[in-house]
Amino acid sequence: MRATLTTTYRSLLANMTQSNTRLEELRLQAATGKKVTKPSDDPSAIRPMLNARGQIRASDRFLDTMGIAGERLDVLDTHLERVESVMVRAKETLVYAGNGSLSEADLKTLGNQMQLMKDELLALANSSVDGKYLFSGFKEDTPPYSGDPVAYAGDNEAFELEIGPGEKVKVNLTGEEVFGDPGTGKDMWQLFDNMVSALDVGDAAAALAEMDDLDRAADQMRSQRSRMGNLAQRVDSAKLNMEDVRIDMEAMLSRYEDADLVETITNMTMQETAFKAALDITSRVSRLSILDYMR
Repeated sequence: MRATLTTTYRSLLANMTQSNTRLEELRLQAATGKKVTKPSDDPSAIRPMLNARGQIRASDRFLDTMGIAGERLDVLDTHLERVESVMVRAKETLVYAGNGSLSEADLKTLGNQMQLMKDELLALANSSVDGKYLFSGFKEDTPPYSGDPVAYAGDNEAFELEIGPGEKVKVNLTGEEVFGDPGTGKDMWQLFDNMVSALDVGDAAAALAEMDDLDRAADQMRSQRSRMGNLAQRVDSAKLNMEDVRIDMEAMLSRYEDADLVETITNMTMQETAFKAALDITSRVSRLSILDYMR
């Protein structure tokens, strides 16, 4: 087939366009660091890239939730530690009251101390963080305990957060679970009222009779604290696992998406050289005419 000048021009133009397109692709890869910027760059990589991005977004969402869960459990543990401290002091006071050497006035003073401990417990039971009461169940805007005798105004609903696909953990304790009746027929407040009343009238024996119930109330509180501690450990473990998953997905995404900059820049340099050569050849061909041959 005879090649005319028009055919030659068209062929040169097509080659230059193709070369320029490839050069622009390499420049874009070098500028963005990505070898896949549109589906046509590598159709087979699109599906795993989309899956990896979806799992990274899901991991971020779960990690945020686990952060909130961990904070709530930490705050809860701090308050329960204070409750436990008061319970220990109450038992020490009760033991001291029963040593048989104290006067009625001394016992009355201990009764006053016991009343202050009850008030401290009541303040802890009505603790709030960021305007939300810790021990009110779902009624976070309602103080859980008030009145005389003290009554519970919260509910017994569990507050759960999703820390993984299909996995939820409870991140609250209701007032009834911590300060309610442990099976003794009286809640924490009635128990302290009985001890205060007995000590006020100098009846050490009556106060000591509450010792077993005080131990049961303390055991109930410690049991709930241990349960929350186990959940906090589960959240920490799930958080580490989810962070590993996120790292794996980032590596997978990088493998499909990120460009090798050394290779990209080398190819870009080679492509620029080829494109300059094509320009030079095209320029020379375009200067040819019938007059050039006639000279």
